Amino acid sequence: MSAFTNVLEEIVFRELQLQIGELRPELQEQINISEVVAYTLNRLPPLFATSIVGYKRQHDYALNEINSQILKLIKSGIRTVAFIGDPLHDKKPLPSHLFINNSGVLYQLSKILNRKYLYWRDLPYIVKKLARHSTNDQDQTVIQSDETIVQPESRISSRNKLLISQSKRFKEKQVERKQKELTYLNERLNKDLNIPSDPIFEDFSQDISWSDERKTADAMEIEYKALEVYTLQAQLGMINVLEYLVFEILQRMLNPSLYANLNINEVVAYTLNRFPPMYATSNRGFKYLRHKMITEFSRDLIITVRSGVIKIMNCPRPDSSPLLFYKFAQEHEQALAEINNVLNREDVSLNNVVEIVQGLLA
Repeated sequence: MSAFTNVLEEIVFRELQLQIGELRPELQEQINISEVVAYTLNRLPPLFATSIVGYKRQHDYALNEINSQILKLIKSGIRTVAFIGDPLHDKKPLPSHLFINNSGVLYQLSKILNRKYLYWRDLPYIVKKLARHSTNDQDQTVIQSDETIVQPESRISSRNKLLISQSKRFKEKQVERKQKELTYLNERLNKDLNIPSDPIFEDFSQDISWSDERKTADAMEIEYKALEVYTLQAQLGMINVLEYLVFEILQRMLNPSLYANLNINEVVAYTLNRFPPMYATSNRGFKYLRHKMITEFSRDLIITVRSGVIKIMNCPRPDSSPLLFYKFAQEHEQALAEINNVLNREDVSLNNVVEIVQGLLA
C-alpha cells in the first residue's frame, strides 16, 4: 500500500491555484493545471516523506530553502504551457490501469458518488444501501453526508425525493462514526504534541470545551486536507513514472515473504529522493519518460533500490508516526472485505469495485 508523498505536490498545486487566480479570466482558461504541476515538479528536487516528522521536515525545507525557486518555476510553467506548449503534451490521457490503486480508485468512486470527501470506511455502508434499493427495483440515490452534493433531480424518482441521509438512523450512525474519528485524531494529536496523560490535564481539558472543539475541528481539517493530497495525482490525471518502476523492481527483486514484511514505503521514498522526478500527464509523456529512465538510469536505479532495502532492513523505524495516507490505504482492504460480505461475493477488488458501484447506480 502506498503511504508516502512528495511534499512538493501539494505545495506546487496550492501555489499554482493562487497564481492562476491572479491572471485575467481569458488567460486562466488556457492553463492546463496538470501540465504546469508536472512541469514544475520535474524541475525541482524530490522531497518524499513517509512519516509526520519527515513530512514536516521536508515541508519546512521547501518553504525556507527553495521557495523562491518554486515560485519562479511555476511562473515559467504557466508561460510555457499557455503560450509555447508542453513538449510532452498528448491528447491521449494516461492509461486508466495506472490509476487502479487504493487512492486512484477512491477518487473515481468519489466522483461517481458525488461526494467531495469519500473515505474507504464509508463505502460498505453506501454499497449496502444501494444494493438494498436495487433489490427493491427502486431508483437509486447516492448516500450523502452533510458536506456533499446530492445527485441531480433527474436521477431521483418521486418516491425517493427524501434522501436516506436524512433518516434518523443514518444521522445517528454519522454522529457515532464522527465521534470515533474525533477520538482517534485527538489521541493522535496528543501523542504528536507530547501532551502528558495525567488526571490533572484530563480535568483541565473538561473545563475548556471550546479549546477541545477547536482542536478537534482542526484535526478534522487536517484529515480532509490529507485526503485531498492522497488523491491529488488521480485528480490531476498525473503520475510519477519513476514510482511505478521502483515498485516493479522491488516485486522482481524480493521474494513474496520479504516484500510483505519489509517497509516498502520507506524503500520507495528512499529511492525516489535520489533520482529526478518524472511526472507525466499523457500517454506520450509516460512512454517517453519510462524509456528515458530505463535506458539512462536502470543500472543506478537497481543499485539504489537494493541499497534502500538493506538500509531499511538494518535500520527499521517502528516508532515513526506514519502519514494519514497509511490509514487511508489500510482502510481500503477492510472496506473491500466488507463489500464482499454485503454483496455475498468473493471477487470484489480494486479492479472491479468502480464498475460494481456504477452498476448499482444504473
